[in-house]
Amino acid sequence: MRKLMRKTMFTGLMLMAATASAQQIDMKILDKLAEKAKGKTEINLDSSMVKSASDLLNQKKGDEAAARKSAKDLTGLFLRNYEFETEGAYKREDLKPLLDQLNSPNWTPILRNQEEKEQTEIWMHRTNGQADGMLLVSMESKEVTVINAMGITNIGDLSNVGQLGNLEGLSSKPPAKPEDKKGNNN
Repeated sequence: MRKLMRKTMFTGLMLMAATASAQQIDMKILDKLAEKAKGKTEINLDSSMVKSASDLLNQKKGDEAAARKSAKDLTGLFLRNYEFETEGAYKREDLKPLLDQLNSPNWTPILRNQEEKEQTEIWMHRTNGQADGMLLVSMESKEVTVINAMGITNIGDLSNVGQLGNLEGLSSKPPAKPEDKKGNNN
């Protein structure tokens, strides 16, 4: 009986580990784009870093409270943003190895938008029918952004999580304006 329990627990842990890694996208594929970029931003937050960042948010401020709530189930946030000097510095084919990772039954496209020289895709990852991650890929003529948010279950949460350090490009809300402190003549 004890041996059966151990096997069952081991199998369960392996399934959980496989599930957690199933939505992890290999972002190293984008290193070639980084070499061509004139500017880049790369963010890597695992679950412990997300928790630390969300603990710093003020629960009494509306947008920070929303970000903290949205980050509750976040197990990883990985962002790559590359800006290029000229149009044509990268091609859509450069992103093919990344997009090929989405060719599994667990990834479902929920938005595909193409306008002139811009393309945006949002993909939802599901495990056992439950949403447990999102991937955003935005390709503009001189800029590429990829966000892999593990544990995010809706687009609103993806936007709210931008408050974890005021990550530009994640939050659709404009930055807060500094408060006018009357009587402070520093």
